[in-house]
Amino acid sequence: MMLSAKPNRARGFSLTELLVTLTIIGVTSAIGFPMLTEYVDDAAVSTQADLMLDTLNYTRSEAVKRNTRVTMCRSATGTSCAVGVTSGDWRMGWIVFVDDTVGGTVGQVDATETVLRAQSKFSGRGQLVATGGVQNFVSYASNGQTRDQAGLAIAGNFFMCGKSVKTKRRRIALTAGTGWVGATILSPASSCSA
Repeated sequence: MMLSAKPNRARGFSLTELLVTLTIIGVTSAIGFPMLTEYVDDAAVSTQADLMLDTLNYTRSEAVKRNTRVTMCRSATGTSCAVGVTSGDWRMGWIVFVDDTVGGTVGQVDATETVLRAQSKFSGRGQLVATGGVQNFVSYASNGQTRDQAGLAIAGNFFMCGKSVKTKRRRIALTAGTGWVGATILSPASSCSA
């Protein structure tokens, strides 16, 4: 019995199959990566807004619970409020502290005051900008309302923006006299606080 010899055929991909596969991967990547970048930017902005909103609510609840003034201020050190740096830029981080103001100043950590919580600088990209009366600090009186040293209501906005102008922005608004904070999703814009 004689065996017939079969021709050896190469196993694998042809050059045409390989080029078609690489073309499909290239087109898919070109479409998908920009979408992924926008998703990551939007998630980062959303996380910043959630963290800021959580800290504002914590500051207010501590003021009511402790029946004294509690303040949240911009801080790069985690122990004192930022002084002499760009007003309104909260990316550096912040602290929450019992602000008893006895012999001291509202919005500044004095020697006898206790820091309750510290948030370190945000990593990554994006902006966290405040306008109005909340550029440097937010202070809640014992009744849960925002008040400055003179007892006047504090109002203002926090804006969270991504690196890309295509990213949806977030705004947290503090209304005068109520202490209420609310978050809103805003359309993309070239200016963060517009």
